[in-house]
Amino acid sequence: MLTPIKDNLARELAPELGLTVDKIYSLFEIPKELSHGHLSVPLFVLAKELKKAPPAIAKEMAQKLLTKNIAIVDRIDPVGGYLNIHIKDEYLFNTIYQEVRTSGVQLGHSSVGSGKTVVIDYSSPNVAKPMHVGHLRASMIGQAIRNLAETQGYKVIGLNHLGDWGVQFGKLAYAYNMWGAEYPFESEPFESLFKLYVRFHEEAEKNPEIEKEGSLLFKKLEEGDPELLALWKRFVEISMKDFDRLWSRLGMKHDLVRGESFYNSRLKPTEALLEEKGLLVESQGAMVVNLDDEKMPPCLIRKSDGASLYATRDLASAIYRIEELKADVSLYVVGSDQALHFKQVFSVLRRMGYSWWDKCHHISFGMYRFKDVGKMSSRKGQIIRLEDLLNKAVEIVREVIREKNPNLPNFEAVAEQVAVGAIIFNDLVNDRVRDVDFNWEKALSFEGDSGPYLQYVHVRCMSILNKAGVSIEGAAGVSTHASGTVNGARKLPDKVIALKSDEERELIKTLMSYEMVLSEAYKNFKPNILATYLLELSSAFNKFYHKHRILGGEVEFESSRLALVYITKQVIKSGLGVLNIEAPDAM
Repeated sequence: MLTPIKDNLARELAPELGLTVDKIYSLFEIPKELSHGHLSVPLFVLAKELKKAPPAIAKEMAQKLLTKNIAIVDRIDPVGGYLNIHIKDEYLFNTIYQEVRTSGVQLGHSSVGSGKTVVIDYSSPNVAKPMHVGHLRASMIGQAIRNLAETQGYKVIGLNHLGDWGVQFGKLAYAYNMWGAEYPFESEPFESLFKLYVRFHEEAEKNPEIEKEGSLLFKKLEEGDPELLALWKRFVEISMKDFDRLWSRLGMKHDLVRGESFYNSRLKPTEALLEEKGLLVESQGAMVVNLDDEKMPPCLIRKSDGASLYATRDLASAIYRIEELKADVSLYVVGSDQALHFKQVFSVLRRMGYSWWDKCHHISFGMYRFKDVGKMSSRKGQIIRLEDLLNKAVEIVREVIREKNPNLPNFEAVAEQVAVGAIIFNDLVNDRVRDVDFNWEKALSFEGDSGPYLQYVHVRCMSILNKAGVSIEGAAGVSTHASGTVNGARKLPDKVIALKSDEERELIKTLMSYEMVLSEAYKNFKPNILATYLLELSSAFNKFYHKHRILGGEVEFESSRLALVYITKQVIKSGLGVLNIEAPDAM
């Protein structure tokens, strides 16, 4: 939304500042206070070259630029080491308005990532284990970062690194052979599978010897035993069907399923390269890469019984993502409890001689905390299931909507949109690196810093436009009849007049930030930057809404204010979409 303004200014400023247009473009900042202008250029980069203090440079440059009489600039103020630039109200408003009218689903998008590929690994649950609330973080943080990358022009490959290999499959096979007939696999396949998983660990506490049996069966599975392979495939199919159902409910998608088993054929070449580089050493019968010089424990590559480990598969996976999927950036959205693991894997990649090791990034996140539940354990069946969390949210929202708007069309669909959106936003509004204390009242509030609050502001905008008889198609630039209507509906103006009240100018300034917010959120891999922005935008809109009469005033002011409502609606809808949250038109 700022692109044409920044392009224009960068070309005007470049010769005066002695910097390239691209350099100036990269320096632009948006001041927090409207009184400091719409855009700011820090001049500290020139201090050494010009042998002057930044404030002196700012004053000198401001005087030079004033003589240029830049058409779109109202004034330029030197403040400290910054040039604070105030754009003319009418030009700013119309530029944003036209951008929103023509951008469609590309609103706020950039082409900075054009021609580059991001591979992102997210969600990636374990076969036979229900997705719990911890998977919500991995799923929604990953999907939001994926969406943010797409807004920056990257080709994105969403990867499901499914936990479909490892000794747990030997344990499951043992449990199935021993007790499988006792469970209703035909009617409840996934529940039966999970109950077998829990039962194995309960039995192992009484009889630890069966752990060895499970390990032996996994070894046979790795060696290609046909009966065990058929059983393993069945377990994976049962699990994927259940996962796909939940992912669909969250609006999530993966492009590729590349579970741990996918890398089996790549493990020996990876180990051979480690040996060739002289990195593998024996430790208590296992093969490891020693990382003492980095004050880390050794990275385990092969167990004493010859079975592979997570690190082995992650090394093979990293090589596959960069060399075969041609990733320019490889992201791993995995909890902070795996930080050491990824430090070890990335260090081993560097030691193997891969110059691209620093293209791999662990996008860590904190855990959910519930007051009445301790640490979750799939083995003991002590988990808060993601599906149960979503179902409870729908129940609560359903009652709120029934009380507030009992005649709402598509009642059930809206309850689902609001409830799921509330759970997603409650996750994403938090800085991902922090733990999250889950609070039902806060998550589902229609008034606080919540998903339903943002959805309600979108609904309010839609209601105003509907009341005015505005055609959204008309707002997007569809041709009109002489009467100025589209199929009998009112059309927004082609050009708007300047709105100069504090509330209107503050809202317009907030709207102009959207493009830079998307960029910043992706650069930091932090969706909370976008979530926080949407709350600020909604707050600015409500101040405008409560202070100014939108309908029934002077015609040209009414049209321009309706245009401002339309822009706000579109940006909120776009931003919620990037966070993977739907924006209902009524609720």
